Amino acid sequence: MKSNALRINDNDNVAIAAEVIKQGDPVVVNGELVCKTTEDIEPGHKVALFPIANGEIVFRYGEPIVQVIRDISQGEWVHVHNTRPVPGDLQE
Repeated sequence: MKSNALRINDNDNVAIAAEVIKQGDPVVVNGELVCKTTEDIEPGHKVALFPIANGEIVFRYGEPIVQVIRDISQGEWVHVHNTRPVPGDLQE
């Protein structure tokens, strides 16, 4: 199966879309189906590989990047509308 998203680190709970992934399409990482999208995901944008609970941290490239401000479903777009900056003590 052809990959359409990139996950760099095993700790990442999001993948980066390598191409447009339409709502309901599979998210494929390293040739494996991970989930289906709940909405359109543009190239370069993040998609949740697993459910992420309100208050949890999003990891990309193995690093904490943002904190979730509401529950995010598997396959959902992860962006500024459902996240906020990571609290300062985690950014160091």
